[in-house]
Amino acid sequence: MKEQLLFDLIQKTASSLGMKVFLVGGAVRDRLLGWTPSQDYDFVIESGSAKELAEKLAKRLAAQLVYFPKFRTAQLSRDNLKIELVEARTDRYSEKNRKPQVERATLVEDLLRRDFTVNTFLQDLSSGKVLDLLNARPDLCQRSLRTPLDPSITFQDDPLRMLRAIRFAVRLGFEIEEATGVAIMQKASLLPAKVSAQRIKSELDLIMVTPQPDRGIQLLKQYQLLPHILPELLAMEGISQDKEGEPDLFRHSLATLGRLALKSCSLRERWAALLHDIGKLETVKMTNEILTFFGHEEAGAQLALNLLDRLRASNEEKEEVFFLIRWHMLPIKYTPVWSDAAVKRFIRRMGRYLKPLLRLAQADLQGTERLEHCFWHLVKRVQALGEEQVQRISSPLSGEEIMDYFGHGPGHSVGEVKQELIDLLLDDRIDGSKESALVYLRSRYPK
Repeated sequence: MKEQLLFDLIQKTASSLGMKVFLVGGAVRDRLLGWTPSQDYDFVIESGSAKELAEKLAKRLAAQLVYFPKFRTAQLSRDNLKIELVEARTDRYSEKNRKPQVERATLVEDLLRRDFTVNTFLQDLSSGKVLDLLNARPDLCQRSLRTPLDPSITFQDDPLRMLRAIRFAVRLGFEIEEATGVAIMQKASLLPAKVSAQRIKSELDLIMVTPQPDRGIQLLKQYQLLPHILPELLAMEGISQDKEGEPDLFRHSLATLGRLALKSCSLRERWAALLHDIGKLETVKMTNEILTFFGHEEAGAQLALNLLDRLRASNEEKEEVFFLIRWHMLPIKYTPVWSDAAVKRFIRRMGRYLKPLLRLAQADLQGTERLEHCFWHLVKRVQALGEEQVQRISSPLSGEEIMDYFGHGPGHSVGEVKQELIDLLLDDRIDGSKESALVYLRSRYPK
């Protein structure tokens, strides 16, 4: 549905119920910045019931409705369209309870409870006029993030807003106003104490998918949030890679993340890039006056798994990040002496993670001689051999045919023989026909 048609529908429906509704938040802000509007809309109701309006709109939009009575909030969704309707309210927090006491309020009181002034603009749906009740336009023009209330109160009430400040700074290209930044540093320890791991991970993910996730991590460090949510990263600061002119592990990890972000929007690949060298913390040794990190990929994969488990990441995300970190050194160790069979085994071993792994290796190696002399050579050989063709290689004989040959039933040995035949195909020692496979079996396992 076109945006103006949606706004007209909401306005007419609200008017029929005697309600006054305003568009609020990021959608108005982005319009003022001249950005393309998204399909994620927040509306505030000056008077009336969010539930009543949402029920009417759900029928007319054929949308799904979820209502949160405690927060006087209704959410509608249909395909990519997301609408949130909230009654103008105040949220009052107590020292003993993290859940707020919600009460009806005026529009100004509702805007004062919001995170940053640049998210307090209203648009009157009936006239299209933009209202700036908190005088937020100077902040928007100066691209400054400032809280409507004392920032210490804003962050005490909801510490997650400190991560939102970082996210907005990166996504919008804004700066964090000085008093707001000081409050973040003062209240940083509240994050793990008052906010669930799932909410922290969700906000970190939104930072990681911005165009400059490396800047986001740098800002987390600058505002002293990193020790409380990703202490493993901060521990890499100052650890040399023992290569002249190379940045320390922390700066190298951020640089790798930044380079990968130019090539891939994948959240999982970005997490792998950020954490790919985390294992060097446990494996660093001085050998003959040279720093070594033998086995850091195995140690790093496990550390990353522990970190993501702490943040309650999904099993699928943990699996991919673990795999990419565990094997990120394999393409880096490539040399042109690898046989075609070795390259084919590499392709098959990496499976569906081959392209992500190569992107990670490229970001890791950027600016090094190995990238030019070895990495691109490997990429060309993978392309020449045909990734899909190699992945499709299978045993010339089925399990039943192998059992028929040996005269016994199912068992581990059947799979072992199938893999043996695949290895022979990779080495070009059999031609892929059943006849050549049987000839080999007769010579290798005579009856």
